Amino acid sequence: MLHFLLHKPIVSAMKSTNFGYIPALDHLRGFAAVLVLFFHSSHFVSHKLIYGTPYDPANWARAGNPFSALMIEGHTAVSLFFLLSGFVFTVGSLQKKLNYLGFYRNRLLRTYPLFLFFLILGIAFNTENFSSVALLQSVFFMANSDTAIDGGAFTFVFWSIAVEWHFYLLFPVLLVSVQKWGWKVLLGLIIALILVRTGAYFAGADMRALSYWTIVGRLDQFLLGMLAGIYYRNYFVAGKRLDYVALGGAGLVLMLLFGFNQLGGGGANNHLWIFWPTLEAMAWAVFLIGYLSIARHFHRLLGKALVALGTISYSIYMGHYLVLDYFLRHDWDSLWRLDDPIATAVLNAFVFMLPLVLLLAAITYFCVERPFLQRRRSYMRAEEPVLQES
Repeated sequence: MLHFLLHKPIVSAMKSTNFGYIPALDHLRGFAAVLVLFFHSSHFVSHKLIYGTPYDPANWARAGNPFSALMIEGHTAVSLFFLLSGFVFTVGSLQKKLNYLGFYRNRLLRTYPLFLFFLILGIAFNTENFSSVALLQSVFFMANSDTAIDGGAFTFVFWSIAVEWHFYLLFPVLLVSVQKWGWKVLLGLIIALILVRTGAYFAGADMRALSYWTIVGRLDQFLLGMLAGIYYRNYFVAGKRLDYVALGGAGLVLMLLFGFNQLGGGGANNHLWIFWPTLEAMAWAVFLIGYLSIARHFHRLLGKALVALGTISYSIYMGHYLVLDYFLRHDWDSLWRLDDPIATAVLNAFVFMLPLVLLLAAITYFCVERPFLQRRRSYMRAEEPVLQES
């Protein structure tokens, strides 16, 4: 199946009827999905090696360099996903008439078949956690609630699908606001969100929960994606200058993650979470704009491989923890050991887990995702297609 992805273009399924196609976006989706596997592996496997006890985020790992910080703080991949959503929809929708029912129909076809597939499996294998109220919460965009369905490994990443849908529900209003008042309205909303989180901090809120798991913390990242999309539509020209921006953006992301990790990282629960979602997305936005330029230099075969990875990125993201959890429960997570627990985790994830994750993702893509992706239809009146739908 992966061979098919590399050699046969997925035209009707992946290329949106609303946007044109930019391969670099698939590159980034694939990268983000694989990074999530390394992130979860680096924590669960290394914690098991060091402590031999159930995972406790209070024992958050300390990075020795910016590259290990990328693994340890690999939750940043979800921020990149959110940024890409804001970017894609804004580039594709600016100065165009949106059919709202068509928009939501396409979003359901894109996200819900695989979501419901894993939800059903999660219920079937964890019947003791079932309740009608929990099911309704999961289905109706509240899977990030503590009382939603707990389907074990099958629903492990469902919280982010709920947050993504919260943005979908807000996007038409945000789009109209931008079309009426311009990009500054997005900047104003970002400032307002920072002020809201500041107020929540002084009110004693759980800042990590608020900023990590909910739209209150994550909306900044979608909004910055929208701002990047506005820049792309109005000013973007691929060239050497933006190639350097890609390199600078990559360095900025790595250094920010390293600094964040040294201050406690994702395991901390303090004032850092007031500003972190915004700073993180700003760095990714810089990298995104540069990457859209520098990706034109990639060898054709490398580009095809990255596009194939991006094609099944949603399935990778949704299914990766099933593989990791299976390895952890059968003590296959550290078959090859190095002196460094984090390096051991990443090595085993790359050599043993990733191939199985890709195989599972290819199967769920072709069997669950693709039949529904082919049913998407145009929901915009546009003069010319400009971008691929996520």
